[in-house]
Order: sequence, then C-alpha cells, then structure tokens
Amino acid sequence: MILEITSILLAIPLHDSPKIITKGQITMGILIAVLSALTSTAKDVTSKTLGGAIHPDISTCSSFLFALPYYVIAIAVAIVLGFEQLLFSKWFIALVLLRSITDVFAEGCKMRALTFGDISLVASFLSLSPLLLAIISPMITDDIVTVVDLLALSLIVCGSFLLIQRDADTGKVFQLKAILYACGASIAFSLNHCFDRLVVSESSPLMAAFAVTLLASIFTLPIALRRKNVVSAIIAHRRPLLVRGGFETMQLVSKLIAMSFLEAHIVVGILRLSLLSSVLSGRLYFQETRATTRLVPSLLIYLGLITLIMSHL
Repeated sequence: MILEITSILLAIPLHDSPKIITKGQITMGILIAVLSALTSTAKDVTSKTLGGAIHPDISTCSSFLFALPYYVIAIAVAIVLGFEQLLFSKWFIALVLLRSITDVFAEGCKMRALTFGDISLVASFLSLSPLLLAIISPMITDDIVTVVDLLALSLIVCGSFLLIQRDADTGKVFQLKAILYACGASIAFSLNHCFDRLVVSESSPLMAAFAVTLLASIFTLPIALRRKNVVSAIIAHRRPLLVRGGFETMQLVSKLIAMSFLEAHIVVGILRLSLLSSVLSGRLYFQETRATTRLVPSLLIYLGLITLIMSHL
C-alpha cells in the first residue's frame, strides 16, 4: 500500500489520467494543494527574514540553488525504488525552459516586493494570479473555467484591492513599490502555473520540479554573482537559506502533484490559502502594524477560496 501511494505521488503523469477524475482524486489533489499553500507561507516567512540581510538577486538565486540538494536526494531514492527514470522529450525540455524563465521573473519580483513591503501586503497582491490564470489557462492548457470559478476568483481579487491603503498625511499609496513588484510577480506566476500544468503531462512531478529549479538556478546565478559579497552573504545565511530550500522543494513538488489531479486555476486558487497565514505571521513575527486592518479583506479572499474548493468537491 505504501509503495502504491508513493508511486502515485511521485510518478503520476497527467496524460495517463482520465479526463473525469474520481472524488477521491479530487480530495487528494485539494489536500496536497493545501500542503503546498502551507509550505509556501513558511518559505515566504523565511524570505522576509532574509529581506534586509541579503540582496533580492542573491535571495532569488539562493531560493533555487539551495533546493537542489533536496531534489538530488529525493530523485536518487525514487530511482532506486523504481519510481523514476531519466527520460526527457523535446517538448518537456521546451516547457521546462519556458517555465524557468517565467519563474525567474516571478521570484525576482516577489523577493523585491518582500524587501520593500510587508509580507501580508505582498501575499495579498499575489492573489491576483488565480484570476489572471483563469483568463490565460483556457488558451494554453485547455482547462475549463466555470462561472462559479470566476465568481470565487473575483472575490479573491476584490479582497486584494481592498488591501490598498493610502498614507494619511501624503495621500500616497502605502508601499507602492512593493505592490507594483507583487503585481508583476502575479503576472509571471500566472504564466508559469500554466507551464506547470503542461509540464506534468510530460514527466513526473518530482522530475519536473527538479528540472525547472535547476534551470532557474542556472539563469539567476550570473545575476547574483554581479552583486558584491555574494559568497560571504550566502555563507553567513546558509542555515535559513537551506531551510528555505527545503520549503521550496516541498512547495513546488506538492503543487505539481496537485496539478496532476486538478486544473491549474483550482490549484492556484487553493494556494492562496497561504494568504491568511501570511497576514497572521506578519502580525506575530514581524509586528506589522497594518496586518490587523488587512484581516477583513483577507477573509473576503478566504471566502472566495472556500467557494472555489467547495464547487469542486
């Protein structure tokens, strides 16, 4: 039984799955997506603690680079157990390349947003990606978006816009630079979510996650090396970077597994469950003074997420 479950989680290809999946598969996909959301919050909290300590370019590269050891160990174990094989199609390589490029932009924007703004604010504007994905994914992945899906995703976006605040004295938008970077990350994330959905049709979630992470680390390494004291910064913060690498690995692998069962916009909508925990962590760990006022808009987003999940159970 354990081997059967492991083979499903590590090596299920999308194109081998039936078009109409069972209730059990839907439930498993939702639970795994929730796990991805929780590890995403843990990763963002770790990134926020590093925000003022190292340059965003170094942080972006390290996010990918420090995940590679975990992938190497996991893949080695999977190959020994007979769950993985090193076979890659040209289409898989092309998808991985596209996904890695969009991931570099997405993570780069997010790291900069976390540097300039509160984690609760950044996490909220990343919630724009599900709605963008609902518009983009039918053209790229042929996923079907229902009216209820659009309604739920619209609630998520409305909650996000309610989080925009202006300074009482100047009238300027609070942490505008962080908002702009977070919106840029949302656009890039919506594209790489589409490529995630396609790439798991060509390979197992574990192998696909490793491939995109490897390429992303290669793309970002020259950018990080241009910054001063990059080696000393990485050595000084190696422990939190290694911890975040573990969260990065768990988040991406579980997300791709969930996409083996569910359509892309559903998985990404569920991933926004990380928003509420990000708002709470912003208040508890970083003493963000505006985190409490963001709770009501966050609950509106949470309502949209519940509607999205319940419509597919």
